Amino acid sequence: MAICWRNQIQAEAIFTYANYDQEMATTNFLFDVSADESEVISKLIKSYFDMDNAEDRELISDIVKVSFCFSDTGYPQKMPKKEAEKLWTLPTMKAFLERNGKYYFDDEQRDDVETSIKELLDCWKEEIV
Repeated sequence: MAICWRNQIQAEAIFTYANYDQEMATTNFLFDVSADESEVISKLIKSYFDMDNAEDRELISDIVKVSFCFSDTGYPQKMPKKEAEKLWTLPTMKAFLERNGKYYFDDEQRDDVETSIKELLDCWKEEIV
C-alpha cells in the first residue's frame, strides 16, 4: 500500500538516449514515501511514456541518463516552508539530492540503485516474450 505525500511534486526531466535526440518533459506526481528510490524513480520515468506503445518502449530501453529537477506544484496547495523542508529529509529525497538528480543507465556508469531502476524499466520485455 502506497503512503503518498499529500502535495504533488513537479518533476522536470531531461532524457538522454544512446540513439535518439535528447528530450525534455515535465509531469506532476504523488511521492510514495513508503517506496524505495528505485521504485519511485522507475515509476516516475514510466509515467513519461506510454508503455502500450512500441516506440515508447524502445525509447525507454535506449535511455542512458535521466536528469531530474523536483519542485512544489502548489497543488492542491503550496507547501508550507516547514513541510517542504521535511520532504527533503526523507530517505528517498536525500538519496536523490546526493546524486544531484542524475541517474545513469550505461553499463559502465550505473550503481546498484540505477541497475535496479533499469531492471524495473526493462521488465516489459519479459511480459512480451
